[in-house]
Amino acid sequence: MAKILSIKELHDSMWPEWLQETFGANLISAFLHGDCLMEGFNPFKEPWQISFLLQDNSPEKLVPLQDLLRQAEKFKLTFSYFFTHHFFETAADTFPLEFLHISNKNHPIIGEAPLAAFKPESHALRLQCERELRGLIIRLRSDFVYRLRNRTSLDFFLEAEKNLLPILYGVHFLEKGTYPESKDSVREAYPFLQIPPPGQKESIVSERANNYILEVEKILHHVDSMEV
Repeated sequence: MAKILSIKELHDSMWPEWLQETFGANLISAFLHGDCLMEGFNPFKEPWQISFLLQDNSPEKLVPLQDLLRQAEKFKLTFSYFFTHHFFETAADTFPLEFLHISNKNHPIIGEAPLAAFKPESHALRLQCERELRGLIIRLRSDFVYRLRNRTSLDFFLEAEKNLLPILYGVHFLEKGTYPESKDSVREAYPFLQIPPPGQKESIVSERANNYILEVEKILHHVDSMEV
């Protein structure tokens, strides 16, 4: 199976040409984003996530891309989202957190950087962070109950961090007006995110998990009280 191990290898591959041929003049931009641009990304285990900015993202305009799906699977690429400028303009209040991530963590393969001048409206971002935190807390309580069922004692913390970190990027932006430099900078701001070492007694792990949920609730109350 072919593997692309770096962004440079992706640029130097046939993929930019294939994507341009597939979409033609309809293609404004093809860009990487998501976990593949975050520290700790492992191209042997995780896919390169590619999304598209198009003139027209009608379903019939996407049909030609299906011819590349088998090749994409071999190269461990995944095609994620199909945007237009109109969608970005009209959905900014609905997806401020997602757009914040895309605007700050993207790498164009073809064309322009998406959302280059985007700055989320503070009230909309606060509301989405609040909703995401409330939903996460509901899930965390369930995970707390089932955390040892067919899982290791640390899976609770690993899964919780995976879901919480993207929200904390938004909370950081609300507080500081800047996008965090890295996951580590967020972890430093919230020490409870530190994953406990393996092998600890279940009573200790249970207490840590309980405290984890309480800390997330504190963040929720903080976000809920923000005046933006």
